[in-house]
Amino acid sequence: MAVYQDQYTAMVIFAQTTTQFGVENPNTINPNGTEPFNPPNPNTPNVETPTQQNGQITYSSVKKVVVGLGVVSAFKNVMNYYKNNYGDIMQDSNAQAQINEAMNIISMGASIGLGFAYGGVVGGVASIIANGVNVGLQTASYQRMIHRNNVQSEIMMARTQYASINGGR
Repeated sequence: MAVYQDQYTAMVIFAQTTTQFGVENPNTINPNGTEPFNPPNPNTPNVETPTQQNGQITYSSVKKVVVGLGVVSAFKNVMNYYKNNYGDIMQDSNAQAQINEAMNIISMGASIGLGFAYGGVVGGVASIIANGVNVGLQTASYQRMIHRNNVQSEIMMARTQYASINGGR
């Protein structure tokens, strides 16, 4: 038995044990009968949440950011669901078309803005060209769809012996 005392701690050491790594751990109690003294084990890392020190990134701050991003992501997914399915939920296909067009315009504006922000004038011009090509391809695709639908309508009208789209009786 040994007694240890300094200005903050007083303890009585009854026995010493050895861990599987060969580190000695004293089996101690405080003289006043309170909780036992548990010295840190040098072979195991401290898994407690560290406190933030001098603006450094810590486990605690990263954990808060990750939880916050998870909540934001879940909220974003719910809002995207309602944005994409508004027409089905509210039975308003015209409003859904307006929402889709507004989101396309916002997306193009953001793309052009980010092009200027990150790439300067060259990046902005490249972004404008890319968006222009995208709009051109969408327009060409839409025109093909309209033509195909008109041809199908003409065929159906001919089968049912109605007048054509371009003229009447």
